[in-house]
Amino acid sequence: MILKKLILKATMHSMILNFNNRLKDYLINLIVREGDSDAWELLKTRNPTCAELDRVIRNSPFIDEAWELFKMQSPTMDQVISVIYSDKKKEAISFLLQNYQPENERLVRLIRDNRNDDLARYLLLQDPTQQQLHCILDYTSLADEAAEILLKQPLENGDLVSVIGKSNLKDEAWERLLKQNPTNKELILIISHSTKEEERAWEQLLKQEPTNEELMDLVNDYSGKGRKRIEATKLILQQDPDIETLIHIIDNDQLADEAFELLKSKSPNSEDLGWLIWRANIKVNEAAELSLKSNPTKQQLLEILENSDLHEEAAKILVEIPLEISELAHIVLVSNNEKALELLSERVKFERTKIDEQIFVRELAEKIINNPELLDVNNWHNGDKHCFGGWAIAQNEAAQKVEKEFSSEIAAILLLPSYTHLFFADRETVLEALKKV
Repeated sequence: MILKKLILKATMHSMILNFNNRLKDYLINLIVREGDSDAWELLKTRNPTCAELDRVIRNSPFIDEAWELFKMQSPTMDQVISVIYSDKKKEAISFLLQNYQPENERLVRLIRDNRNDDLARYLLLQDPTQQQLHCILDYTSLADEAAEILLKQPLENGDLVSVIGKSNLKDEAWERLLKQNPTNKELILIISHSTKEEERAWEQLLKQEPTNEELMDLVNDYSGKGRKRIEATKLILQQDPDIETLIHIIDNDQLADEAFELLKSKSPNSEDLGWLIWRANIKVNEAAELSLKSNPTKQQLLEILENSDLHEEAAKILVEIPLEISELAHIVLVSNNEKALELLSERVKFERTKIDEQIFVRELAEKIINNPELLDVNNWHNGDKHCFGGWAIAQNEAAQKVEKEFSSEIAAILLLPSYTHLFFADRETVLEALKKV
């Protein structure tokens, strides 16, 4: 009998706990989703845990009151650290440092995540390692304090480069670095990141005769500061750069005219030039012109067609070699080459002679302008709605057969080769063009 009572009592207690937890979860969801003040008042009477209050702190308008309740619950260090990643970061960091003794590695992670000077000050008092001092140097405004401690220790060149780049204690670090024979890579890092040491690092670099590959780090400007880019480029151009280096200089838009003239003197092949045509934003047409004189492959011709203004020149060569149907369609789309259009028509068995493009487009323009609500530029076909090219296909049975067997784009190209620029245009552009038709 006693055992039954104990089991019943335990069961009831478990049910009450389970109900209480589910109720609190429900209340927190109301607080988070709707900022419900009644739910918050009720939750406070249910003895919320630190984890539950953490959810309220992160996601509700009751953050201040929830934080005060949180502190009264004797939270663990991990629970306080969790709150640091909320809008109560400042208060949580202060609470952490006043009530706990976080180990150095944990402090380092917190400093990296939060870039907080209070955490850095605390770490400086805990006999930090060189790696931990670098964390303060990199992520807080206490760089000088960290650098001062670092400079009292034996340091490798990389450490000294960091001190030069990130603190005001540059002179001492520079003198020590010179005694330790800095590499060109290290000097280039200083030029890239340290304004005050830029000139003397550049002077030292020149004494050490940097290679073109090393100087390209400045031309490529990985730091985003752009220091000594022009000077480095000039030096490279004086040191007999190879074709690949010249292409990268042009791509970086540094002394591109001089670099391209030097590139031409080295007789680059179409493969070399293809990189410029495909990737660069400048000298594309000049590279395409050179490439066309260098027996380019079909792929290189297609890249010239796609990326340069020499569409017609590339198209004239392309139509003389075997091409896929899709490639012929692309040539017409980009260049409107008549021979490509004829070959495409033959390959898909479509008789273009039955279509008078100008009459057809005027009829099409009238239909669309009279029913603008049926123009859907986002879909070839959408029920009764069509894009410009889709409307053309809908008016021609032969084109519909081509669409079914090949593609909507090819069918529309065959009908309206002079208006391919409208196939993927926005609604306003299409309507304005059709009004002019």
